[in-house]
Amino acid sequence: MDEQYRVKVDIFGHTYTLRGPAMPEHLQRIAASVDQKMREIYEKNPQLDLQTLAVLTALNLADTYEELLAEYEALVDSLEIKPNSGE
Repeated sequence: MDEQYRVKVDIFGHTYTLRGPAMPEHLQRIAASVDQKMREIYEKNPQLDLQTLAVLTALNLADTYEELLAEYEALVDSLEIKPNSGE
């Protein structure tokens, strides 16, 4: 059976207990990333309620993920040997 780790993290002033197969250091890093992004958005928009702030944070992080995924796929494509390319 996979080992489950449990770690308490603070995200935007709220404590959450995360549990999963990822190492506690990884869970802490991603929680810190979410906390940082929430604080960046809130700094520019202090009138936002917590739910809206959380959704905007999720959208920002999803956008970053999509951009990185596209860059990764382009890199993989550029590294592949194409048929009839003479290589």
